[in-house]
Amino acid sequence: MLIGPRLHDGTDGYLVITPLERPADEPNPEYTILVNRGWISREKRLQSSRSPEALPRGEVTVEGLLRQPWKKNMFTPPNKPAEAKWYFPDVHEMANWARCQPVWVEETMGGFVHL
Repeated sequence: MLIGPRLHDGTDGYLVITPLERPADEPNPEYTILVNRGWISREKRLQSSRSPEALPRGEVTVEGLLRQPWKKNMFTPPNKPAEAKWYFPDVHEMANWARCQPVWVEETMGGFVHL
């Protein structure tokens, strides 16, 4: 999921949110959480424009912080999950859409998606 647009050093882009499946005997929503992997530029918003290595596969280790994301303000439009438009991180809405736990982890190593 991409949250944005968001400015970073004057450049337009998005935060990349990825469901992370934790080890389990079989896929199960109670083992999946949301990870804020960092920021990407607008030009890289389509997954096809990023390197195949940008989406880790297999076993990975995430170092991060459990956080409560910022809240929507009166100027922020509502999210439109069916259109893949996320303007703010509503953890419960995003978890429902991704079928995972409403747990938000901000990755602390890097802060940018490896392109």
